Amino acid sequence: MSHHRALSLQHRTELLKHIATVLEKDERFVAAWLAGSFGRGEQDALSDLDLHVVVAEAYSETLCATPWPYGARTTEERLALFQQFGTPSVLFEAHSNNTLGGTFTYVLYQESAINVDWMLIPHHLAHQEHPSFPLFDKVGIPEPPPLEPISSQRCIEDASVTTGFFWMIAASILPLLARHDLIGFHNGLLGLQRNVREVQAALQGEVLPFQKRPSQLYVTLEEQILALRAVCDEMEALMPQVVAAGGSVPSSPRLAIEMRLAMLS
Repeated sequence: MSHHRALSLQHRTELLKHIATVLEKDERFVAAWLAGSFGRGEQDALSDLDLHVVVAEAYSETLCATPWPYGARTTEERLALFQQFGTPSVLFEAHSNNTLGGTFTYVLYQESAINVDWMLIPHHLAHQEHPSFPLFDKVGIPEPPPLEPISSQRCIEDASVTTGFFWMIAASILPLLARHDLIGFHNGLLGLQRNVREVQAALQGEVLPFQKRPSQLYVTLEEQILALRAVCDEMEALMPQVVAAGGSVPSSPRLAIEMRLAMLS
């Protein structure tokens, strides 16, 4: 590990400890945890802090106020909170990113270049998130409410729609390879990989949750074609299951894809 990376890791460790200690002693806050890579136990030296903080009801109206949905600013009350831990160099709010309800503020601290995603949640909206890394809990935050069951008909429809969409995109991104548009191709490939997981989830009667997943860069044309064929293989293997469940799939889409691939040679 480089000296700069090791120093950043030390700063982040110290900052997190300072934040957890100060918030736990503050009567305005009743619980806090880390989500994201820390919650999954996958953090590395460059991971930011996805910090969820539950605000006591007596203070939530002020600290969780949302006078704007997004913007490069925050309220005076939240700014005073963030400034307890350093000087905000970059600050941006996008409250829809807080899926539990409340506020979301990206803060990049000047002294350490550490990024903290501050998510403030009113107590009455809070429930535990899984996976997560708990920092403190003074009140016993409840488990999340059970998900509403998804009808089998909706799952079949979702699987059918996603399968058709997959093959449309698979065909559409092939010209990007001929034009050497690597960014466009890789964005499309990531979408195809997610489509496969969405169909897998639908066949299990589930909806795929939001996930941040690592991606791989395919540099040569040969690698790119192999990656595309691999994801097409995965979807082809799922199609008989979609049909067996009562869904519909395109007729022989792989043949057309291979014809387009032949044009790249």
